[in-house]
Amino acid sequence: MTNDFYAVSQLVAEFQDKLKVIVERDGSRHLMDAHIDIHTMGLLEDELLPVLEQVIASIEYEPSDEEMLGGEPPITMAEMHSAAHAQHMALHN
Repeated sequence: MTNDFYAVSQLVAEFQDKLKVIVERDGSRHLMDAHIDIHTMGLLEDELLPVLEQVIASIEYEPSDEEMLGGEPPITMAEMHSAAHAQHMALHN
């Protein structure tokens, strides 16, 4: 079973690949034979394709253990509960 992030990443990557093919194909044509006007082509090349790359990178981003933990070791629920109980008992005794 795949997760939703993987499915979205695959769809966006597929869209990006197809768009790159279209831009390359239309960019190789003479200006008068092009199907996409020069302003739209500029938007696709300069804005949309870089945004798609950023989206794919952010979806596929996997933080390292150090980033996830913030440099501190993890604490279990049992440790957290026993520390809170000890603090509670110390305050009420």
